Amino acid sequence: MGQSGCGQGHGNGSGVGANLTYTKFLFVLARAEDDAHGARLRTAGGNIARGFFNDFDIDDSRETQVQPFETIQFFVRDGEAVEPAPNCVGPCINKARHLVQVSSKYRPRLQEIDEELRRRIGDAADVIAIDGAVRTPRYSSPEMVHYTNKGAPPRRSGRISRNAIIMPIRKTSEWWQKSPLERHAYFYPHIDRASACPVKGHAVAAERGIASLYRRVYHNPDGYERPNEFDFLTYFECEDDAVPVFDQVLLALRDFHQNPEWRYVQEGPIWRGKRVLRW
Repeated sequence: MGQSGCGQGHGNGSGVGANLTYTKFLFVLARAEDDAHGARLRTAGGNIARGFFNDFDIDDSRETQVQPFETIQFFVRDGEAVEPAPNCVGPCINKARHLVQVSSKYRPRLQEIDEELRRRIGDAADVIAIDGAVRTPRYSSPEMVHYTNKGAPPRRSGRISRNAIIMPIRKTSEWWQKSPLERHAYFYPHIDRASACPVKGHAVAAERGIASLYRRVYHNPDGYERPNEFDFLTYFECEDDAVPVFDQVLLALRDFHQNPEWRYVQEGPIWRGKRVLRW
């Protein structure tokens, strides 16, 4: 499931490390589901996609694959919105039927796309934006990197790995009051202080998903513990037969007896849908 912030910097951007790449998820909540809205949305999507590489065609298994500078990806929710967890916090992104993700090393470029999409859609829909950033891990050991990457699938095109799952979370203030070393320990097998029992920790609890779930953790680019904002957003792609694996992994991570870290997690609504070439 990604590290969910184990061992990362403390609050409000202090010590959080350099942002390598920025991303923006734009969740579109239509005010009406009709042909006119669909046409307007398709036109808007086509316009904002100009100049971006479409990640629907990405395939990291190709030896000659070159990582593009700026990317865009479209998604459509299939079926009804997933009901959020009881302790869920944050905006209702799960109700958005359409979603687009844009990524760039130049953050103002993403803000321009955000504003352009809102202008082109007008009053036909509401847009919820969540920003993220890819950062270099600061506390992961070589052994942990090997453990989580060994057997992990390459990123595949949307024709093969059709499903996308987006899970935003934030950590409680109690979590950030812990030292970086103590936070990092929750990722490994350890003795739980609350129960005095051995526990798997985050990495082993999520082990079942390593072989079938492509995942990427995005950090809040402006820092952690920001009011009404998420600290992390974990993004997943997988093939159809791996969707149940995600649910099994999530259940394991929510189990305090396996992963005490989740005592300090506040989940946002989970968005599930399909990767598509265009809206």
